[in-house]
Amino acid sequence: MYDEPKIGQSQYGEYYLYAVRNGGPDELSFFATEDVHEKLKELNRGDRFTITKLAEQKGAKIITRYEVHPTQQKAPERLPETHIDNYYELMLNSCRDAIKIQQELGGLMDAKNIAVTLFIARSKTNGYS
Repeated sequence: MYDEPKIGQSQYGEYYLYAVRNGGPDELSFFATEDVHEKLKELNRGDRFTITKLAEQKGAKIITRYEVHPTQQKAPERLPETHIDNYYELMLNSCRDAIKIQQELGGLMDAKNIAVTLFIARSKTNGYS
């Protein structure tokens, strides 16, 4: 949840305190080991990851270690695409032509309806353009 952990010193040595969530709204504290801290440093705030605690018995001793796996990388930020089309110019020309048609007909027809009709006919890819 934070980009950097709270780093401190206790009687057991240096600690790395992270605020994490476990699928719910509650914030939990996680004291990371040094190797987990090194892996978490590569992640950013908001990145999702899974920490798996593995235990292995070697003789009478149980050895624990942690694995950190990013589960979802942030999508790269996409810049707004500038899609170039000629619809603006086409609509503008259709409106101009509609006004001319309306004036020729002495105001008998609505210029807006004429403009929309011209725009649809001109923008339609039916082989007649």
